[in-house]
Amino acid sequence: MFDRVEIVVKAGSGGDGVVNFRREKFVPFGGPDGGDGGHGGHVLIMADPTVTSLRKFESKRVYRAADGKAGKGRRQHGKKGEKLILTVPVGTVVAYKTQIGDDTLISDLEQPDQQIVVVKGGKGGWGNTHFASSTNQAPQIARKGEVGEEYSIILEMRLIADVGIIGYPNAGKSTLLAAASAAKPKIADYPFTTREPILGVAEVDQRNFVLAEIPGLINGAHLGRGLGHDFLRHIMRTKILIHLIDGSSVSPGENMMRLNAELSLFDSALAQKPQLVVINKIDLPQVQ
Repeated sequence: MFDRVEIVVKAGSGGDGVVNFRREKFVPFGGPDGGDGGHGGHVLIMADPTVTSLRKFESKRVYRAADGKAGKGRRQHGKKGEKLILTVPVGTVVAYKTQIGDDTLISDLEQPDQQIVVVKGGKGGWGNTHFASSTNQAPQIARKGEVGEEYSIILEMRLIADVGIIGYPNAGKSTLLAAASAAKPKIADYPFTTREPILGVAEVDQRNFVLAEIPGLINGAHLGRGLGHDFLRHIMRTKILIHLIDGSSVSPGENMMRLNAELSLFDSALAQKPQLVVINKIDLPQVQ
């Protein structure tokens, strides 16, 4: 699974301004006419409903927009650098990577075609036309283009589902998802059968909603144990949680409290989400 990636984005630098003077047949001492450099291209991140993962960023980690072109004589401005648009799945969170480890949120791309500029291109430099004055009618200076911005950013994909199914490994989450929807998760009698979130669409009274099985939650999940951090963040967007409890476990009630504590320690907002508690394996004599 590839749902969190760090990449480097570089905006284009501005083109340099140019030193140039009018040279015409009957104007031997023409004034300055050096054009400005073009602005560098921005880098944008856009939510695309046809993109389903961040896997394409695995093989390439540095992305750069085009530089602006230098100015020309006759006050001709240089061409602007072409912007670069990186497409990501709808539901991707974009943040700046910081030195202290606390990423700074830029945007939460929840809507299709929503986009955000993550780095801005440098401004084009001035040609010598800008430096002419009453005391300097033939300026020999021009301004270089500005360097484009460069940042490391974090792209983090979070599933968009109405209902999240949570529980300890082997509680029966995959079985519930398969029974309630057309999804076909792998089902087996050993823990961590499911290695990544699986979506299914359920229909009740002619109304559809999206179910997401969130695997890999164990004690210490908020610290990244098991498959914790990889999947806890996917629960953030759900509207309600189905808390599936293995009725055959030694202490079902204690397991429920422990898992809720893990949610709260990862993000206090998770503890506020409404939960539907479901007891599984009630057909077993020891559960009855």
